[in-house]
Amino acid sequence: MDLFRLDGKVAVVTGGSRGIGKAIALGLGRAGADVVIASRNEEECRRVADEVCAMGRKALAAKCDVSAPADVATLFDRVASSCGGTDVLVCCAGLSSVARAEDVSRVELQRMLDVHFLGAMEASQRAFAQMKSRDGGSIVVVGSIWGLGAQPLSIAYGCAKAALHHAVKVMAVEWAPFAVRVNGLAPGYVDTDMTAEIDATVRDKFLKRVPMRRMATPSEMVGPAVFLSSSGSSYVTGQVLVADGGQRAR
Repeated sequence: MDLFRLDGKVAVVTGGSRGIGKAIALGLGRAGADVVIASRNEEECRRVADEVCAMGRKALAAKCDVSAPADVATLFDRVASSCGGTDVLVCCAGLSSVARAEDVSRVELQRMLDVHFLGAMEASQRAFAQMKSRDGGSIVVVGSIWGLGAQPLSIAYGCAKAALHHAVKVMAVEWAPFAVRVNGLAPGYVDTDMTAEIDATVRDKFLKRVPMRRMATPSEMVGPAVFLSSSGSSYVTGQVLVADGGQRAR
């Protein structure tokens, strides 16, 4: 048996229409899973779903704003009725934020928490309710190295990711008796639309801190995500796997 295959599993990916989420959604499909792709842009979700279907897997596109609890409830109701339930959840919905600690507004802090932390929590709770009545499951939340250490101008984004990393540990401990594993994936600099917004001079300065001296591609997050989703990591829970080109090794 291939420990990293996901044949017969139903995987839900929030933020799955572009960037890291899209790469992971396609990677889960290649590993054999049927994939539900959810994001605020339903048309982009459909395009990713078409790519998954071209692999011979089933796919479902769903419009969902994870910061809206009603949207998340509708998403998982649809997964239950159309797919039977959730075996794997990857929470990848995200937004960028740049602000100094002395300037950041309460509105911006709440916006980051709503998407990165509360959205992932809502999705995880809904997925857990389905997983515990099945054969268990795996939840992977995509955090960030900025939730593990301080980075100037990242106060709102980094705090939301830090909260998410802590939630991984609590959910893992509480849900382990139900055979539901919860882990995090903390990327470093990944070449996506979101990081493209960073000024080139600032980006070059950041990359000098990365021993590999380059950004990751979204596809380089697929292997870690598939590992954490599969039986290859059956005794791994409550961990945050860092994929940052060696930056935090310094």
